[in-house]
Amino acid sequence: FSEALSPTICNFFFSFLLITEFNVSCRYGGVFHVEKNGRYSLTRSEAVELCRALNSTLSTLEQLKKAHELGFETCRYGFVVGHIVIPRINPYHLCAANHTGIYKLSANTTGRYDAYCYNATETRDKACEPIERLDTSFLNNQGEIVIDNADGSRYNVDGTRHSGESSTSGADDENAGSGSTHDTTPMDTSIRRSSPSYYGSATPVSQLPDHSSGG
Repeated sequence: FSEALSPTICNFFFSFLLITEFNVSCRYGGVFHVEKNGRYSLTRSEAVELCRALNSTLSTLEQLKKAHELGFETCRYGFVVGHIVIPRINPYHLCAANHTGIYKLSANTTGRYDAYCYNATETRDKACEPIERLDTSFLNNQGEIVIDNADGSRYNVDGTRHSGESSTSGADDENAGSGSTHDTTPMDTSIRRSSPSYYGSATPVSQLPDHSSGG
């Protein structure tokens, strides 16, 4: 009996492991933050392709600065053209070493981070309607893809609603001093994720090669 169930059980767990989740923030002046399967999973080339799949381009520093002026901030390092940055408005000791403005990594690193994308067709200062589809032709994914939006809605790539729980929800809850959505830093609640892991801790400053702040 157990031998007969083994292939079914194996297939179930295999398909579960192939689910890829893209967490997408609200858009500020067309700029938004995207992460893959939790934090810091994208190479620069993957970030470029992911933005293209979302009908966008990798944000430039100038585009991100305009979004920042409109109220956009995160606690996550992400790729923009030519830089790796965190946009900060409110000082917080676990986010960008308590700096505000556009905080940049000065080292030319090849590590994995998140992505900041820019949709040129979005002209509003702020938009939080869910993204319901993406173009999988730009992505090298073999399994199921789920879009996890800032409003808590979840969609399959064909525009249908996805019914499961987010597998990344709460993933960083036990990180000491996570700087998560539970922190007391005042910020616009509309850019907080439903998942506590969205504002999970940035890489500790002591572990980073070199820094310079900008903005």
